[in-house]
Amino acid sequence: MKRGMIFIMGWLVCAQLLARQYQTFEENGRVGMKDDEGHVVIPPSFEALGWSDGNFSVAGEVTGYRLQGLWGIINLKKEFVTKAEFENLTYSGGENIVARRKINSVSYKSGCLNLRGEIKIPFVYDGIQIQGLRAIVFNLSKSQYRYGIVDYNNKPILPLGYKYIRPLGTLRYAVENDQGQIALFNESGSPVTEFSIDSVSSFYKNYAIVHQDHLQGLIDRDGLTKLETKYQAITISEDGKIFIQLPNEWSFINDKNETKKQIFTDELRALNDKSFYFKKGNHWGVLDDNWQPLIPALYEKVLEISKDRYLAIRASKHGLIDGKNGTVIPFSFDSLEYSNPLLRAYRKGNGWQLIDLSGKILTTRSYEKIQSLTRELFSIKSKGFYGIADSKGREIVHCVFDSIATPMDGLIAVKFKGKYGIIDVNENWRIAPQDFPLQTINRNVYLQRQPDNAFIKTFSGEIKYFSPYQLKFNEQDFVETLPNGIEKTVGYDGVIIHRVDPPESTEEVFRESEGFRGMRKNGRYGFVDKDGKLRIANRYDSIGEFHEGMAPVKLIGRWGFVDVNDRVAINPNYDNASTFSGGTAIVSRNKKFGVIDKVGNTVLPLRYDRVTIQSDSYLLTLSDLNGLADLKGNVTIEPRFDSIVTAGNNMQIVCRDEKCGVVTNQGLSVVPMIYDNLTFDTARNIFIAEKKSQVKEMTLN
Repeated sequence: MKRGMIFIMGWLVCAQLLARQYQTFEENGRVGMKDDEGHVVIPPSFEALGWSDGNFSVAGEVTGYRLQGLWGIINLKKEFVTKAEFENLTYSGGENIVARRKINSVSYKSGCLNLRGEIKIPFVYDGIQIQGLRAIVFNLSKSQYRYGIVDYNNKPILPLGYKYIRPLGTLRYAVENDQGQIALFNESGSPVTEFSIDSVSSFYKNYAIVHQDHLQGLIDRDGLTKLETKYQAITISEDGKIFIQLPNEWSFINDKNETKKQIFTDELRALNDKSFYFKKGNHWGVLDDNWQPLIPALYEKVLEISKDRYLAIRASKHGLIDGKNGTVIPFSFDSLEYSNPLLRAYRKGNGWQLIDLSGKILTTRSYEKIQSLTRELFSIKSKGFYGIADSKGREIVHCVFDSIATPMDGLIAVKFKGKYGIIDVNENWRIAPQDFPLQTINRNVYLQRQPDNAFIKTFSGEIKYFSPYQLKFNEQDFVETLPNGIEKTVGYDGVIIHRVDPPESTEEVFRESEGFRGMRKNGRYGFVDKDGKLRIANRYDSIGEFHEGMAPVKLIGRWGFVDVNDRVAINPNYDNASTFSGGTAIVSRNKKFGVIDKVGNTVLPLRYDRVTIQSDSYLLTLSDLNGLADLKGNVTIEPRFDSIVTAGNNMQIVCRDEKCGVVTNQGLSVVPMIYDNLTFDTARNIFIAEKKSQVKEMTLN
C-alpha cells in the first residue's frame, strides 16, 4: 500500500512537471522567463530567450539565451550551460541543438550540441540538418557544396561526396550524385535503389512517388517498383487509395493542322524562343526547343532571372542553379529574391544578406530587412534602424536612422531621432535634423512640408517658392494645381513659366485631350482650350473627351457628339457613347450596342449585348457567346463561341463547351475543337495544344 502511494505521488509530481508551461516577459528592455503560475524562473537579464530561429521552447530544462548578439544555453536553475558564443542556436528535437559559431576572423562553422552543452558533432561543417538519429551535413568544396550523413558521434554513414541529400521520412534518404540521378539509402548507409531516379517524394502510406524521364512511378520502402514510371501523376489519398493519371498530351500544330512535335507532360509554358518550363506532378524543370531536359523536373519552382541563372525551390528551400542544373547557391535559404543585379537572401533566425549571381556573399553581416532602392543601392535595417548598402555589399550609410528615402542625385532624406534631415552618400549632413518632413527634389532644392505650407528651398536656406496646394515635380520645373482649377508651371528658381486659368466661377476642370479640357460650371458641362478660354459653352448634362476631333456630349438624357467648332455633329440619340477611334464609336440604345461613323451612319446595327473594339476588329457578344466583325462592320464570325482570342496570321483561337480549336478570321475551321487548352506561340509561329488525361483509381497487387 505504501509503495502504491509513493508511486501515485511520484506520478502526480511528474505529471505536474510535464504540464508546466513557460513564457517570456520583458522588463526594462531585458527578457526573462516565468512559469505558468507567474513565478520568475529566469530573471530579465537577456536580450532574448528561446532560439535564434525566433521560436521559444524549453527542452529538457534548458533554453537558449542571447547576450551581446551571441547565443548560449541556460537551464531553469539559472545556470549557464554554455557561454554566449554562438552566432545561431536552434533546437532540433530530442537532445539536439544545432549551433553555428565563429572559427576564425572569416569563417563560421556549424555543429551539434546536446542539452548539457556537450559537443556531439564538432564544428567542422558549413551546415547541418538533424533527421532522426542521423545528421545531414555539407561543406563547400571547390565552389560546390558536398553532402554526407553522420551519426551523433560524427561517424560517417555516407561520405561528404554527394551533390545533395534530403530526408524522405525517418528511415530513408534521397541521395543525388553529380549526374543529377537519385538513389534511396537507408539509415545504415546502404543503397535501397540504384542511381536511376530523377526525383522522389517523401514516403506516405509506405509508398514514394518517383520521377524518371518526366514520368511518375511508385516504389515501396524496400525500393521495389509497384507502378512503372509511365504516369503523369500519382496521388495517394488519406485512406491509402492510389489514383493515377496518364500524361497530358501536348502538341505543336501548324496552321495546316499538322502535328510537328508531341510530348507528354503535366504543364508546358514557353520560357523564350529556345526553351520551355515544364511540370511533372508538383515539380518544374526546363526543356530545350527539342523538348529535351535542360533542367530536370526536380523543383517546386523554377524561374529564369538572367542568362544561365535560375531561382529554384527544392524541399521548400531556395537556391540558385545554372542552365546545366549545377548548384550555384545551395538550397539553404528560406527566401531568395532577385533585385537586378543581385540576390537578396533570407534565413530564418539569421536575416537577410546580399549575394551575387556567382554565389558570393557580399554583406559581412545579416540584416533584419534589405530592400532595393536603385540598381546600385539597397535599404538595410539592423536593430530597428535603417542605412544603405551598395552593390558590393558595403554599408555606405550606417544603420542609425529611423527611416531613409530613395537617394535623389546623391542626396538622401532621412529621419533621425524623430527629426528630419538630408545627408549625402558619405553621411555628411546637407540639412541638419529639424522638425518638419523633407523631400529631396534635386541637387539644388528640397521640399519642406509644414502644417500649412510646403516650402521649396535651396540647400543654403533660401526660400524659392511656397504653396499649400498640390505640387507635381518634373525634371526642369513643377506644376502647382489650385482648387479652382488654375495650373501654374513654375521653374525651380521660383519664376512662374506658364499659367492656365479656367473660366470665371468654374467648378471643375478635367484633363486635356486634343487641346481641349472639359469643365463644369453652374452644374453644366462644356470645354475650354489649353489656355482656359471658353470654346464650347457649358450647356450639356455630361461630356467625354475629344478624340479625332469629336467629343461625346449628353443632353436631355441622351448622348451625341460635338466637333471642335461647337457644332452638333451627331444628334443625341443614344443611351451611351464611347469616344471615336479609327473613325468609329460604339453606341447603345435600349441596352443593345452597335457602331456608328463620324456622320452618324450605322456601321454595325444596335443588336448586340456588348461590342468591344480590338486592334483590327470588333468583338461581338450576344447571349454570352462571342463573334467578330471587321472595322467596316462586316460580321466575319457570328457569335457562337465562349471565347475568341486573336492568334495572328489571320487566325483566331476559339473555345466552346471547354474545348478549343482554331478558325480563320472568316470563321473557317483550321484546327478542330478537340483540345482542352490551346495557345499560339508567336516566337515559333505555331499552336501549342493540350489534351488532358483522366484520373483513375489503381489497385496494387
